Amino acid sequence: MTKAGFQSPLPLLRTYLIPYTLLLILYLLVIGCGSAWLYLTARHAQTELVTGHIIDIVSPFLDQLSEEHHATKQGNSQFILSNKVKKLYQTLPHLKQVSIRDQQKGYGVRQSSKQQLVDVELEPLATDLIFFSNLEQLAYQLRKDAQPLFHIYMDLTSVEGNPVQIDIAFDRAGLVGRINSSLQSIIHSIIIFSLIGFLSILLALALAIYTGLSAQKMEARLQKIYQQAAMGKLSSSLVHDLRNPLASIRANIKNLLITPDETEQVVEEMDHDLLRLERKLTDFLKLTKPRHSGFESINIEQLVKDLVRECKPLFNEQNIELSLVIDASIPEISVIPEDIRDALHNLLVNAKNHTQYSGHVWVNIQNKQERLEISVEDDGSGIDEQLLTTVFEPFFTTRDDGHGLGLAIVKRIVKAHQGSIKAENRLPSGARFIITLPFVHE
Repeated sequence: MTKAGFQSPLPLLRTYLIPYTLLLILYLLVIGCGSAWLYLTARHAQTELVTGHIIDIVSPFLDQLSEEHHATKQGNSQFILSNKVKKLYQTLPHLKQVSIRDQQKGYGVRQSSKQQLVDVELEPLATDLIFFSNLEQLAYQLRKDAQPLFHIYMDLTSVEGNPVQIDIAFDRAGLVGRINSSLQSIIHSIIIFSLIGFLSILLALALAIYTGLSAQKMEARLQKIYQQAAMGKLSSSLVHDLRNPLASIRANIKNLLITPDETEQVVEEMDHDLLRLERKLTDFLKLTKPRHSGFESINIEQLVKDLVRECKPLFNEQNIELSLVIDASIPEISVIPEDIRDALHNLLVNAKNHTQYSGHVWVNIQNKQERLEISVEDDGSGIDEQLLTTVFEPFFTTRDDGHGLGLAIVKRIVKAHQGSIKAENRLPSGARFIITLPFVHE
């Protein structure tokens, strides 16, 4: 059983967890897609940068090699290649083989396992095996192929039409490792900033939940303090209100000793005072013990008609006309019938007490914006504008014989039904009380 003023934190947790979870999922989705796009773009750019750098270094070597190769008429081309390629091996890391082939023969310079340059004989070039690699193809080939060597083919065919092709092969794992190492800073930055954002959202969620729970506890304390203050005020008002009947009963008891011949009249007055005490205590219990069970779906029209018929004699005593107008389209409503009956009865009695002889009281019930609206109005003297906000306070009354609990009970009942009530003056005279209730009680 929960303590008074304590509320479960589960609704509060759901209030924060659901939006923050969605925010976290959205953040991870955006960061994940953005990080993947950034990584792929950076890798593509770095691959093109590496292959472009290779082409920039190789191009002057190829131009010079092409000129000397055709100038020597292929007499000592192998010597030219061996002599020129040493500087290329020193400039380009991960270079494994440089070869040149035409239709007569092929030869190349390969790096051995002992990091030494070795001349090798190759098969001559077949006419249908001429390749040419552009920068875009090289970047794609470096990323997608799985061969241990990464080949760059260049066509050195002379103007005379003798096909000559040079093949420059690199260690693919070395080039890919070079590219990946250059991307490490980007990957680390993506991971760090993603974690910072993730932790920031979790920290914001923790702070929001902590603040919400703290506010909930503070609200529970303030609510308990308010309830204690309100009960203290009600109790003091009740004690003050009960003193007059008790004093009257005490005086009547003494009168019995002084004037025994007036026993019947004194007893009648004492009975009247006891009934007043009973009514005050009953209304006080109704005010302090709100009900949240006993809801049932009823026809409000029948309930109101029965109540109006029972109240007719009270109004007839003062020749007050009581009119009832009910909208025919009103569906059934979920209420506590006894409480709604008490609330309407208090409003009718309040209207009668503030209506002059031969006055008029109207009860209007309609379906307004998918909510039930009940208005009780009279043509009496109305309510002082300064008192419109205080008429629902317990023990507030402008009548000498009133106890000030009727309208407070009405407000308590309406709030228990998740509805609202307001008081206003009507033209040309009188007051109007409007109750608004939902058709379905949650």
